[in-house]
Amino acid sequence: MNWALLAAGVGLASYQVWAITLRWRESHGLLPADRKIMFWTLVLTRGLGLLLGLGLIVGALYRASQ
Repeated sequence: MNWALLAAGVGLASYQVWAITLRWRESHGLLPADRKIMFWTLVLTRGLGLLLGLGLIVGALYRASQ
């Protein structure tokens, strides 16, 4: 098991989930048009970071199975 790769993936994914949750809660006070912009900003920035974190986790598990 590549523990460093796994820890990096878990850390990155956890941080991104926390950041998405925090920003989405803040967006409920915005106007609908601004909330739509916030949604797409989160998808394109934090969402990609979340996918990268999940990819690191999958990579660590894949390397462990070899």
